[in-house]
Amino acid sequence: MSTADRFQKKVHQMKQARDDAIDQGDALEKQIQDMEAELLKVELEKKELERRLKLTEDEVEAQDTIRTELRRKSNQLQVEDQRIRDEIKTQIQAIEEMEALIKDVDERYEVLENDYNETMEDINAL
Repeated sequence: MSTADRFQKKVHQMKQARDDAIDQGDALEKQIQDMEAELLKVELEKKELERRLKLTEDEVEAQDTIRTELRRKSNQLQVEDQRIRDEIKTQIQAIEEMEALIKDVDERYEVLENDYNETMEDINAL
């Protein structure tokens, strides 16, 4: 084998190695592009999850606010309910007192009517 053949073979091997390196570089470049695309996708998913988490936190805060407001209203309603119950008791007591007064007036009227009738009978007997 001549020196020229050996150089030609060596040049051919080097060209093959260069082509293989270029192919490997292209494959690595493709992997890098795929990984960058995947990274971008993951970052977008992360942002979406963070947005959802923020919404969830806002919803929890809103629910806590509503729950607090409902407790306050419930307490107000309990106080109002007790006030109404007390007022009804007072009104019932006043009605019972009025009924007792009416009964007392009726009894006195009956006594006076009987006295009047007896007096009229006595007058007529004279």
